[in-house]
Amino acid sequence: MRAIKGIIMVIGVIGILVAATLLIGYYLYSLSPPIQAKMVQILPSPEAAQSFDQKISSAKAEIEAAADTGQAKQITLTITDREINSKMIELRAKGELPVRESLINFGDGNFLAYAVIDTPGINAKTAMIGQVEIMNGSPKIVLGDFNLGKLPLPESAEQRVEQLLNIMVDLQLSDVPLEITDVQFSNGELTVTGTTKTGK
Repeated sequence: MRAIKGIIMVIGVIGILVAATLLIGYYLYSLSPPIQAKMVQILPSPEAAQSFDQKISSAKAEIEAAADTGQAKQITLTITDREINSKMIELRAKGELPVRESLINFGDGNFLAYAVIDTPGINAKTAMIGQVEIMNGSPKIVLGDFNLGKLPLPESAEQRVEQLLNIMVDLQLSDVPLEITDVQFSNGELTVTGTTKTGK
């Protein structure tokens, strides 16, 4: 009888510890990530969102025209963090971006990104610092740090996020006839340079 009571007490204590751990994890998950404190708020504007659209449209037309004529032409596209943040706000307002909040900063050689993602219960607050490297003619995101609230994460979690981001980038660029040769972040600007593919 004492043995049974002892087992029940042990199970009860384990249950309490597990519940406490889950509650602490849930709380840490909901806190603002440390990376967010390093970021600068950016004032959006409809004009900046329109400028983003115009730059993308112009670059796309230039790439397609060069590809259609079999011309290997160098293309350079520069986007400011004000333009991309303004565009993200526009997409959120249309329900086309599955995040509650977002912010991107283009720093000196890297980018910082913050997003609040709708999840059941408490929303997930994520943030990351990363760079873009060119590997075999393709841009690859390399994360320097990734936060999910203030929850301690294993290194494998950061690697999985990095892999997922690169799959998304590859899918977005798969139909673009452009070999990207350089990606630079500097003073609030992202500059992408590439050469159009000739198909030869």
